[in-house]
Amino acid sequence: MTGSFLDSNVVLYLASQDGQKADRVERLLRAGGSISVQVLNEAANVARRKFGMSWAETREFLLGLRGLVAVLPVTVETHDIGLMLAERYRIAPIEATVRVE
Repeated sequence: MTGSFLDSNVVLYLASQDGQKADRVERLLRAGGSISVQVLNEAANVARRKFGMSWAETREFLLGLRGLVAVLPVTVETHDIGLMLAERYRIAPIEATVRVE
């Protein structure tokens, strides 16, 4: 597999108002790469909640992503590789917060 693994914060720049960042992400996508199903889930959440996209717009955005990159399942092996990379490159974990309304 060529290219990079792209996280949700990266692919969401495609839908942002920052043209320079969107252009950089487009170049990354053209070089190949992959995302996980979790990235699709996170992107859907942000598209709806922060960007105010309708469900139809959200589906269209996600289908566009799925057409550009490989979408990988999240497995225990994927999780273990992520932990190893976080330790190796000293990547700080992201604290997840769940809001119950």
